[in-house]
Amino acid sequence: MTEYQLLARYAEEHKLTVKEALRIAAQRLVLDDKVYPDDPIFKNIERASKPGKKTRWSVDHDKILYGKP
Repeated sequence: MTEYQLLARYAEEHKLTVKEALRIAAQRLVLDDKVYPDDPIFKNIERASKPGKKTRWSVDHDKILYGKP
C-alpha cells in the first residue's frame, strides 16, 4: 500500500479530506510540543538576568547556550 493510499484511508475513516489529513500529519510531525530538559536553554535558566540588569544575552546567546564562538 502506498503512502497516498494510507493517507486517503485515514482521511476517509476520520471524515477528512486528504488535504486536511495531510495538514494534521505534518503538524504532528513538526510540532511535537515537548520540552527537552537537556536543551541548554533550560539548563542555563539561572543565568538569566533580573529586570533592569544589563547583560549580553542578546549578543552572546549562542556562546552562552551552546558553547559556540
